[in-house]
Amino acid sequence: MNRTYSFTIMIALAAMLVFTVTACKKEDFELKFDHQLHVVDNELECSQCHTPAEDGGMGSPTMDKCAECHDIDVDNPSEECLQCHTVKSAKDDYAIEKSAPEKPKGYRDLIFSHEPHEDVECSTCHGKISKLTELADIEWPDMFKCKQCHNGDEAPIECEVCHKVVRKEIPPESHHGDWAMHHGLASRTDRSCQFCHDSEKRFCQECHQTQKPRDHIFNWKTTQHGQDATHNRRLCAVCHNSSFCVDCHRTKRPISHARGDWMAFTRENGHAEEARLNFRSCNVCHTTEECSKCHQRIILRK
Repeated sequence: MNRTYSFTIMIALAAMLVFTVTACKKEDFELKFDHQLHVVDNELECSQCHTPAEDGGMGSPTMDKCAECHDIDVDNPSEECLQCHTVKSAKDDYAIEKSAPEKPKGYRDLIFSHEPHEDVECSTCHGKISKLTELADIEWPDMFKCKQCHNGDEAPIECEVCHKVVRKEIPPESHHGDWAMHHGLASRTDRSCQFCHDSEKRFCQECHQTQKPRDHIFNWKTTQHGQDATHNRRLCAVCHNSSFCVDCHRTKRPISHARGDWMAFTRENGHAEEARLNFRSCNVCHTTEECSKCHQRIILRK
């Protein structure tokens, strides 16, 4: 009963935290806008509110544009203003400085104009924007989205068409400083490497077959490599094949095997504990039949 009660409290606290964080995120903006209400329910076209800006972007509607449908009394603001303005905006004399999330940093290098894209549906680049009820949820297209059309057939694929500085031979801003130390993590979480490195696996291998990763320090073999190999074997496979491990461990036992209780005649001995935690690791060198051969003739002490 107590466990159920505690679990319910934890769920409630988690929900409150999510709600609070979400609410704070939305209150960072000075404007509230429901695209679904305007586009789906009232069947308005995007072009009725948005007009192309001089820089090629899509201009946000002004107060005069909103006043074409809404009855706005600028001189006598009331609680009705809070239908569109947040409390933060109201406290600042209904000023609007930020109405949507900032674009990703990569956009600073981007050359883009809506004009040549006027025949493309808004949803193609901005997802389910017509069904959004919050400006905070606006989706900005990434390079994967752009390359659906910019594939060399439907639209140009050359870097200079869309980028001011970035080229295949010119590394992006992120690649400066200590990039060599942190690129491994980025390569596992960011799919965009393939845009410049046509064959990522070959590109990585050419470097890492001659230069060890920075985590392969002097005590790597004796303390760390086994744990890391257990957690992410695919990463090891970038440079090593499966026979690499087998060839080494045939003559060198893992350091764990040096424990004094490794083969003790007790149920809680070293190898039994390790086998329960990660039997797959045992199978690198041992087969299940080896366990059976030994344990058929050994009686373990309690």
